[in-house]
Amino acid sequence: MNPDWCAQRYRANLIDMHIPDGDARFLAKFDAEAYADALERAQVSVAYLYASSCLGICYWPTRVGHQHAGIRGRDILGERIEQCRRRGIDVVVYYNWWSKWNYTQHPDWRVVSARGQTTAEYLWTPGRYGVCCINSPHADFAVAQVEELCTGYDFDGLWVDMLFWPDKVCYCGHCRRRWFEEAGRELPRTVDWGDPEWVGFQRRREQWLAELVGRISTTVRSRKPGATVGFQT
Repeated sequence: MNPDWCAQRYRANLIDMHIPDGDARFLAKFDAEAYADALERAQVSVAYLYASSCLGICYWPTRVGHQHAGIRGRDILGERIEQCRRRGIDVVVYYNWWSKWNYTQHPDWRVVSARGQTTAEYLWTPGRYGVCCINSPHADFAVAQVEELCTGYDFDGLWVDMLFWPDKVCYCGHCRRRWFEEAGRELPRTVDWGDPEWVGFQRRREQWLAELVGRISTTVRSRKPGATVGFQT
């Protein structure tokens, strides 16, 4: 492990791999050696390697999620890490909080707007993005996957992408329940920055997000001391 990679390495590479597995040909011929060869030719010094995508589809044999069907049980995360290590390339593992897979499998985990819409209905490209709420069991699921990554792989840092409230306030059952348990009343429905009730709710949402970031950070640091951990929030 190189805990100082971010102070020593200046040529980084990240290749988006938001690749579905509805077609059995997708990633079926993935070549980790060719992938690393291309990084080496480009003089990359640190590689951000996808462990999962916004689809929630994993590139390692996870025990708590869905592995990409096209790789047929292969561990293409581990293969890429090994090939990068052979070439002296430091590794940051990329993990995406979003999961269209869990969004589909667990409808009660979904972020829900004040109008009752979920993210696949209102977010950017309708039908594409399914986001689960940080107050749902998806939080425990994500922490378990991060723990798998930390105990199973040799990397210098972990980058967690897309961990933020997606565009609108969430009024799912988990948020309503948690707010009622902590505040003793129903969620405010009107965005009014002059209303102490609304501002208090917003501050609590910030706190909830910070708590989840803390859980993930603590998991990384307890399992892999010295590794960096970063978030796109």
